[in-house]
Amino acid sequence: MKQALRYFFKFLLILLAPPIIYLVLALIGSIIPVNSNPETKNAEIDIYLYKQDMHTDILLPLNSEIIKWDRIFKPEHTLSNPQNSEFIGFGWGDLNFYRNTPQWKDLKLDVAFKALLLRSQSALHTRFYEKIPSSENLVKISVSEDQYKKLTEYILETVDAENKSKIKPVSDLHYYQDDAFYLAETSFHLFKTCNTWTNSALKASGLRACLWTPFPQGIFFQYKN
Repeated sequence: MKQALRYFFKFLLILLAPPIIYLVLALIGSIIPVNSNPETKNAEIDIYLYKQDMHTDILLPLNSEIIKWDRIFKPEHTLSNPQNSEFIGFGWGDLNFYRNTPQWKDLKLDVAFKALLLRSQSALHTRFYEKIPSSENLVKISVSEDQYKKLTEYILETVDAENKSKIKPVSDLHYYQDDAFYLAETSFHLFKTCNTWTNSALKASGLRACLWTPFPQGIFFQYKN
């Protein structure tokens, strides 16, 4: 009986150790700041971090002197073809996960397993906004032109947008009337989630971020003050 219990506890330890280690790494990575004192000179462009459930989007001005997003990710790619938008939101994730999980309540174990552990196609999700949503899960960040240029470069690299006129949406995939999906570079996995993508975008732009996080809480922790 004692030997059976010993084997059981060993099995339990082996089973629980990986997720515990993963969560500990996520906690450590979340509290270590990167770019903790970003350049604030001429920070005149407002962008937003928007958390919805366990996913974080970056909301940007639709048009500026630096880039006109609607010439690349076109309103006609959506179902409603919105014409009065002021902002566009960007998020990244696993294409199969997007197809099968429009809401977190729709999450299936096999879909999550494939997204986290198997190499698969990723996608960039875009959505048009007439105005910034009213939400407590929203953070405004003022950035400089240089920081914004780096952020746009990061997003365009996600879809390998060398020829911007040829970017086509994923057909028959929408969550809303005003959104669209595009095939993206690199693969979603356990250590590169949708929130990792957002956090990496902030790091690449010289903005405040954390060392690494798979969860939105890690990003928002750096902006709690």
